Amino acid sequence: MSDSAPTEKTINPWTVWVPIIMIILGVVVLYNYLVLQSLEKNKDRPPYITRLENDLDGLTERSGKQVRLGELKGKVMVFAHVYTSCPVGCSQIVAEMKDIYDEFAPKHTGLQFVSFAIDPGDNAERLKAYADANDIVKDNWWFVNGDQTKIRTYLTHVVKFFAVKEKPKEQQTSEVDKFEHDMRIALIDHAGHLRGMYDIMNPDPEFRDLAKKRLRKDLGYLLADQEKELAKP
Repeated sequence: MSDSAPTEKTINPWTVWVPIIMIILGVVVLYNYLVLQSLEKNKDRPPYITRLENDLDGLTERSGKQVRLGELKGKVMVFAHVYTSCPVGCSQIVAEMKDIYDEFAPKHTGLQFVSFAIDPGDNAERLKAYADANDIVKDNWWFVNGDQTKIRTYLTHVVKFFAVKEKPKEQQTSEVDKFEHDMRIALIDHAGHLRGMYDIMNPDPEFRDLAKKRLRKDLGYLLADQEKELAKP
């Protein structure tokens, strides 16, 4: 009978480490896949440009009601300049906004349009007549005026529109050709972030059409995000 102790079997360390390494590699591959999927999904989403931290009050809406932008908290907003006697540009901007409004507003109660008057003479009565002439009658599209220094400062420094300039007499093509102003449309998300400026009046037709398509696409993204937020418990 042998007195020698039984020989213990040695465990190959690879039998332990190989499964662990495979699990780690699997986790890394899955993580990278999910990241790439997320990037692919979000690559066309509108960027965050800035946040509208400050309110703008003292506005008179075409109805004669006193309003402030803070009342629109939680809304997706579409902003643009307007003046009722504008000889070029404004009517086309309003027409484009009207097309977008008719496409999206009936299906989305959280959408608000705001047209900011830049002519001190555009009082509530004139703004109402202008809106009525363009068949804009619902209260989810404001036409507002107020202290022009306050409005222009807000639109330039907060919303990032180009500054309004009053044209010298020698540069005016007519007595109503009084202002040079930004003809872009601004898009604000439900959390108050500026998400895009859209040059829908660009003289290049290809660029102009691209801006119009991009505006609609981005607006769709923001409205979907807003609805997801509202659906949270």
